[in-house]
Amino acid sequence: MRAVTYQAPGEVRIEERPEPELLVRDDAIVRIEASGICGSDLHIYHGRVKIEPGFTIGHEFVGTVIAAGEDFTRAKPGDRILGCYQTACGTCFFCLRGAYHKCDFGRTFGHGALLGGLQGTQAEQALVPHANLALRKIPDGVKDDVALFAGDVMGTGYHAVLEGGVKPGDSVAVLGLGPVGLCAVQVAIASGAAPVFAIDTVSQRLDMARAFGATPIHLTEESPRELVKQFTEKRGVD
Repeated sequence: MRAVTYQAPGEVRIEERPEPELLVRDDAIVRIEASGICGSDLHIYHGRVKIEPGFTIGHEFVGTVIAAGEDFTRAKPGDRILGCYQTACGTCFFCLRGAYHKCDFGRTFGHGALLGGLQGTQAEQALVPHANLALRKIPDGVKDDVALFAGDVMGTGYHAVLEGGVKPGDSVAVLGLGPVGLCAVQVAIASGAAPVFAIDTVSQRLDMARAFGATPIHLTEESPRELVKQFTEKRGVD
């Protein structure tokens, strides 16, 4: 199969790699149909995160299950799925408290030996350990490029709002309108927050935030501090 592999800072290459095989009972193998390029991938590409030359990169993916271990019950071969950016055991101290990102046995796709040695998902196929936690079926009618956001980017924005304790009627500021920031804007609005201030310097991102229902503020051409005070009767955001 073909895979995108890291070679050196500024250099990636499409190479042939062996197709993955099931190793334990809760593994699954996914045929990748869409894979995102995350800011974390760019850290690897630019050499800011060190991984081994030849390692397959990528950790955002959707696809179809093509093989499953006996204990994988979340989906079956032929089902469309989306994947989380990392795997977790589900039974360690942290997983039992819902802190799956701190799993004692967690492994992140495409980040080399430092984060578990799990080959990435910018490839034609990927092995998914602990697949009952890492994979979810995609509802009918949801396109691959939309579902792709749920495994990492939207999840990050969602949990930022969740952990912030945002309630209906709260005012919120989102600083930086990259993909995660724009997702956080949408989640804050869906949570009932108002107003939601969306702050950035890129006009297209500000326009998109406005389309979602946020109040856009240009970071350098306007005064975010003064505008937020004006809209919140000088209280500032919650």
